[in-house]
Amino acid sequence: MVSRVATPSARRRTHTSRVLGLVLIALGIGGAVYATGLRRAAEVPLERSRAYVPEFHVVEVPVPDRPVGAGVMMRDVAVRLEKFPEHQLPRGVVRDIGRIRDAVTLVAIPGGLPILEVNVGSADQASNPLVGRIPPGMRAMTVRVDVTAVVEGWARSGSVVDVLMVDKGGTTVVAEQVKILSTERSLSASVNLDTTAAVPNTVTLLVTQEQCLAINTAVAVGKIAFALRGGTDGDRWRDGDFTASDLAGRDSKAKQAKVEGVFSVGSGAERRRYALVEGTWIPADTMPSGYFVHQNTNKRGGH
Repeated sequence: MVSRVATPSARRRTHTSRVLGLVLIALGIGGAVYATGLRRAAEVPLERSRAYVPEFHVVEVPVPDRPVGAGVMMRDVAVRLEKFPEHQLPRGVVRDIGRIRDAVTLVAIPGGLPILEVNVGSADQASNPLVGRIPPGMRAMTVRVDVTAVVEGWARSGSVVDVLMVDKGGTTVVAEQVKILSTERSLSASVNLDTTAAVPNTVTLLVTQEQCLAINTAVAVGKIAFALRGGTDGDRWRDGDFTASDLAGRDSKAKQAKVEGVFSVGSGAERRRYALVEGTWIPADTMPSGYFVHQNTNKRGGH
């Protein structure tokens, strides 16, 4: 029996075939693993970031189905409930429609929006617009005035004035920060630039009960005059009385006023001086004697 001996070239071909076979097997296994990974990745849902949505407390409030004109009884208005975030509702929103069934609309009310309590009232308020402008505890009173009393007519509806009483003995502040409701039955606060327009003869004031009594008493004693206030002035009078003797210079209250302190701001021509008189800082042209005033060298002010 003759045995075959493999030649070197045959052995190389056999080795190469085995290597190629192993490479093909490895590629097949790798492809299968890769395909499996893709399939599993497709099956895993993507994690998406969740947006934070705050939760608001929502309430139901009555709203008109359609726009409502002024002077309409609320019992005749068709309403429905609408949901609103409570923090977005303004103050004075009507929550219970039963509370205003007998009320009347004082102004036109839009449809689909909450109803405000200030926009509804009694039948008297609807027929008399002045009544709706009088808060609880306050009163409306009318006084006769002339051109000087109403500051040439600039003291008009909406203005805030101080009421003074003038007699032979002097002038007294009777009431401070009084609002004018109407002039000659007009509630309009528009400026009248016509210099030929008539000055009102009557003015209606919004006053407290105490102010009402004081002004009516003053009317019988002397003449009433107004001091018109600026829009942002809320200060009180430092002295509410001025007599004829003060005007003549005897026992002058200006001389009796005690300076409690001084203060200066700035330097040179821009320097401003103030004096503390009876608890109030007022501008001063000169510094009173007897006070030492230190001026900062950084020119930002001193005291």
